[in-house]
Amino acid sequence: MVFSCHKAGMKKQTRSTPTRPTFSIFRQLCNLISTHLVGQLARDTNVEEKSRSFKPWSHVVSLLFARFTHAVGLNDVC
Repeated sequence: MVFSCHKAGMKKQTRSTPTRPTFSIFRQLCNLISTHLVGQLARDTNVEEKSRSFKPWSHVVSLLFARFTHAVGLNDVC
């Protein structure tokens, strides 16, 4: 004899609808800046050769975050 899931005491599965993705204001601002332009400016000014571990895009994002959080320097961000 086959029982349905309701008679066996199991809960009925409901499908949840996915939430709409929302981006923070910081992410929206970063999306406005062209990553290609940042890399090109870094190459044109030879900044990319002088940096040891930071990529130009990471540096720009770090400086923007520091500005939004009113940090004095990059040491306050870390």
